[in-house]
Amino acid sequence: MSHSPRIVRGLAAGLVLNLAFAAIVAASEAGPGYITVDSWSANAASNNTVRLSATTNGSIPKSPDSFINSNAIVGIAWADLGTGTALVATIHPVIGRDSNQRPGQWHLHTVQLAGGATAPNDFCLVAVVTTPTAGLRIQGSTMTIDIAASKLPVSYGAIDAAVGFTVHGDGACAGSGLGVRLRT
Repeated sequence: MSHSPRIVRGLAAGLVLNLAFAAIVAASEAGPGYITVDSWSANAASNNTVRLSATTNGSIPKSPDSFINSNAIVGIAWADLGTGTALVATIHPVIGRDSNQRPGQWHLHTVQLAGGATAPNDFCLVAVVTTPTAGLRIQGSTMTIDIAASKLPVSYGAIDAAVGFTVHGDGACAGSGLGVRLRT
């Protein structure tokens, strides 16, 4: 299943409604082209493997650049808007290593999001749930992930959006203190 950025932005707004977070207004911000998702897909690659991909509006750096080095976390998320659950590919040299697979490069986490963030953040990061291992490839402006279906936080059919994001401190986000800012 593939979707345009207009649909993704519409679905992101739908998450707000689905989760009944009426106080949040999606205030996405511009960022480098490589975190602006132009199209994406989530499909079965085999009986046990799912392939996720996102094509962005710029070549995705394999190593940290100045934008990545100036944000706590930079990433691309494939999300289930109905539950606020997502698989995220992240890179975050500013906060340090937290993964055994590609610790200083792009790697995966499953996360839970919620409302209540302070603008310009769009959501609160409630929890980093797991750090699954998977095949992650970057070729130009496309990131592709091959992951065991059992490692996804939801079924691949429940994924209804893919977006680029950054994470920032947000005192309104109880628990983690971290806000997620959608980037377009």
